[in-house]
This record gives sequence, C-alpha cells and structure tokens, in this order.
Amino acid sequence: MKKLIKNNKIFILVFIVSGFFTPQALSKVNYADNSGFSITNVSESAASVEVVYDNFINHIDSWWPKDHTWWKGTLKIDEYAGGCFCEITQTSSAAHMQISFIHPQKKVVMTGGLGPLQEMGIYGALTWQFTSLNEEDSNTDSSNKGTRVTLTYHASGTIQFNGKKATNEDAVKLVHAVDKVQAQQLSSLTSFSNEK
Repeated sequence: MKKLIKNNKIFILVFIVSGFFTPQALSKVNYADNSGFSITNVSESAASVEVVYDNFINHIDSWWPKDHTWWKGTLKIDEYAGGCFCEITQTSSAAHMQISFIHPQKKVVMTGGLGPLQEMGIYGALTWQFTSLNEEDSNTDSSNKGTRVTLTYHASGTIQFNGKKATNEDAVKLVHAVDKVQAQQLSSLTSFSNEK
C-alpha cells in the first residue's frame, strides 16, 4: 500500500509538471537511475546571443517561472565565479545554485541541486550554452541573429523519497518530471527574448 501511495505521488507530480510543459524546447533524458541522471534541453530564439544572454543574466526575475521558486521571491544571478543564483524575500533567502564558470555570451555553469533535489543531497552541474545560429550554419543569412540555447544538467547522488532509496523506475519518473520543468524554464527564456 505504501508503494502504491508513493507511486501515486510521483504520478501526480509528473502529471502536474507535464501540464506546465511548453513544447518550444527539445528535451532528452540522456540517462537516469537512482544514482543520478543527465538531461539536455535545446530551444531557439530569434533574438541575438547578446540579447538572450543579457536576459538570462540581468532579467531572470522576469522570465523564470515563479512557480519554480521557493516563495515567489526576487531572483538574481551574480555574473562571476563563486556568485549565486539566489532567491530573496524580505524574510527568507535561498541559494538555488552556485556559479562555477562564466564565459559571457558563451557558457555559464552552475553547480548544486535545484528545488527538492537539494534536500535529497543531489549535486550536479547545470550548463547553459549560448550559440549564434550564424556560427552553426554557414548558409544562414547574416541578418538572422538567432540563438540556440542548450541546457544540460548532469547530477549525481542517491535519489530518495522520505529517506528511502528510490527504485530505478521511480527515479526515472522523477527525472522525466525534472526534464519537463527544465524545458519550461528554457522555453521561458527564449520566449521572453523573442518578445523584447
């Protein structure tokens, strides 16, 4: 009975997250089991790399989905190694991840565990790669300044629920939910950049 309740909770989580998923990003679970996972999402914007990167760093509070925060607080990214991807309210604060690498308009690497993965002790590297579509296709009209953003999350640690190691099957369900959440976050960035 306990297993059925736990599985139902995972199913409900996947169902709820799926409802928020927007199909603008291509997503892929590279691998997943109860010891970690790797996922990749790709989305494109008609805006230039400069615009998309500026929105990523300086306007995260405008595009990051507030239902993917602890308290719907104010979000900020420090643009330097050792900096913080943080959320702040008048009374509370959270470090979502730490910045470990910045190559402006090219790549940002954040380390840590997002959301409930933090309390599970899951640790990983979240890499945001910004590529001009002109660089990728020599046949592209030079007036097209579109951007491809690739978001990859490699994470390790025991996936567990209430202190009990998850089965590989339950871990895979959770990872698919994480993948869909990240697809929504990435789509929010590229959609926001298209609108500006």
